[in-house]
Amino acid sequence: MNLLRLLSMAPAQASDRDPVLAPDRPPYRLLALGGASGVASVVILAMVNSAAEEIMREGADSVDWLLAGITAVASIVFLFSQIWLIRDTAARLEGGIDRMRARLLELLRIADYRQLEQIGQAQLFQNVTQNSQVISQNSHLVAIGLQSLVLIVAAMAYLLWLSTLAFFLVVAVIVVAGGIYAAMGRDLGAEYARNMGNEERLFETATDLLDGIKEARMSSARSHDLRASFAQVAAQTRQTALRVHGMVFRQFIFGEIAIYFLLGVVVFLVPLYTQKISGDVQQVTTTVLFVVGPVGLVLQIWTMLMSAEAAATRIFALGEQLAAISDPALATPMEAGLPAAFKEIRLEQARFAYPAPAGEAPFIVGPLSFTIPQGRITFITGGNGSGKSTLIKLLTGLYRPQGGELLLDRRPIVAFRLPAYREMIATVFSDYHLFRRLYGVPLVDQAEADELLRWFELDGRVAIRDGAFDTVELSVGQRKRLALIVALLEDKPIYVFDEWAADQDPHFRAKFYREILPALKRRGMTIIAVTHDDHYFDAADHRVHLEIGQARIVNGEGQG
Repeated sequence: MNLLRLLSMAPAQASDRDPVLAPDRPPYRLLALGGASGVASVVILAMVNSAAEEIMREGADSVDWLLAGITAVASIVFLFSQIWLIRDTAARLEGGIDRMRARLLELLRIADYRQLEQIGQAQLFQNVTQNSQVISQNSHLVAIGLQSLVLIVAAMAYLLWLSTLAFFLVVAVIVVAGGIYAAMGRDLGAEYARNMGNEERLFETATDLLDGIKEARMSSARSHDLRASFAQVAAQTRQTALRVHGMVFRQFIFGEIAIYFLLGVVVFLVPLYTQKISGDVQQVTTTVLFVVGPVGLVLQIWTMLMSAEAAATRIFALGEQLAAISDPALATPMEAGLPAAFKEIRLEQARFAYPAPAGEAPFIVGPLSFTIPQGRITFITGGNGSGKSTLIKLLTGLYRPQGGELLLDRRPIVAFRLPAYREMIATVFSDYHLFRRLYGVPLVDQAEADELLRWFELDGRVAIRDGAFDTVELSVGQRKRLALIVALLEDKPIYVFDEWAADQDPHFRAKFYREILPALKRRGMTIIAVTHDDHYFDAADHRVHLEIGQARIVNGEGQG
């Protein structure tokens, strides 16, 4: 079970250099506590049986203080060992969840960007947050289930000492019933997995509804289709959930019947085959009754833990999927930084192809060969679908060329140099995310920050305090200005802007091309900007124009 795998992922110790990769530790403490609990439960059961036998033989005229004292001591040992067992089990499981969540985030950090795009945000969000929460909410059930298993093992050992025949008959019933119960559990687990897949699609549809509420309000047809799609996925989720509930109920009823059958076997069948058991039938029955409670609890908990097991399975599956697409450049230590005073960036016969369905031709960008000189302004232009965004991702190292090379001063940007190369670049993509806190800018020069806010005409609207913007509730164009301010505070030698001016008003669009870009150029920065603003093409030193994945230099340096 994957829940037991999580139990082995104990919280990392202070001595571990990397808690994410810290070695798993066997649960020796849990085993010791379980053993103490089991021995104490057997002692209690034996003492109760002995006292009952003595009362039946001699009457209840006196108290056997020795038996009472042993029972009291065993009860105290049982109490504290059970408390610590449940507490430590829950702690280890929560520690395992924390380790696995950290591992997923680390794998996300080093995953190949292109392949990560194909996984989808909904699956990533559900596994990092929701599925972890499902396991955490059921962690106490794992602890109680382990506690019950310890009691069952201890009681069965005592039953073996009382009657070999009774022991093997009970084991036979448990094995047969357990096999049927496990088969039902496998079907239930598969149904839980389908239900989680439906919930993932439901999350995607709900996200469309929330993110596109303005667009839905503006079109009754779109609103109707969106509502119908949501209703369809919700209906599928409801039907799967109903099947899950039905299977849970059938499994629970079967468990109850198995327990009653077990009692019947001991009380009615065993005495028929051995005369010796007839005198000990009360002790055997007491022992079986002692087992019935934990067995019933384990059966109920097993059913309830199916959702947590399904969640754990999906988390481990995502971990394996992310591990398989890790970017070697990010999974190894970064090479020392590349020199900021470079001469040129060059693509040499670089090529990238998107996968296509069978029978269709893939969209191919390249082969591309051109040079971007240091300290110059380069515009990338072209129609929609011409490959501009792909080219930007190739130039920034987010995509690796499937053919050809990316070079910095004739030095190929191979895997081990890629992180250092990316560190040279500050970006504002068209689908940028504006962080409220200035992550990666540990020391903000307040005077510089205030000057940038004035330069971008945001003073009085926004302030930077304690390494964060005091608000990001601004217009789309103003938020994009904040993103550019963050990029400038990073102080990198290369800046990449993807349709930055598209959301600016005419005044600030002109300011961007006529004032901001020339100022950055005077500081020696290399500017690469995707743009459709043909009125400002003259602001560039040279322009790379794309047409259906092919590039040509329109003016200035370089060769197409």
